[in-house]
Amino acid sequence: MHILLAEDDKNFGIVLKNELEEERYSVNLVNDGVEAVLSFINNSYDFVVIDIEMPKLDGINALRIIRKLSPGVPTIAYSGNAGYSEMEELLKAGAIKCFTKPFELAELKECIKRHLG
Repeated sequence: MHILLAEDDKNFGIVLKNELEEERYSVNLVNDGVEAVLSFINNSYDFVVIDIEMPKLDGINALRIIRKLSPGVPTIAYSGNAGYSEMEELLKAGAIKCFTKPFELAELKECIKRHLG
């Protein structure tokens, strides 16, 4: 299974990437919303994990574009500073789950497993 991970904090991105790779997922880490959309266009992904606060293009708008390209791709979004309205926007944009930092990595991995089967 191939996962697109969009996270602008390189250290946190590497931690998430390593954790997901331990579950035997293939993970492509990008650092902003524009890279996320371009990577999604140029590759085939089974799942998207995206931070909503990123440079160039925020996660909400990147998710909207990704969902137009592939309405069925499951997506988890997260943020350290998202309020209730932003979380609602993410769900409306197509996220299946929204996490607030800090979150348990085990919960994230379980959510991915549940949706990938």
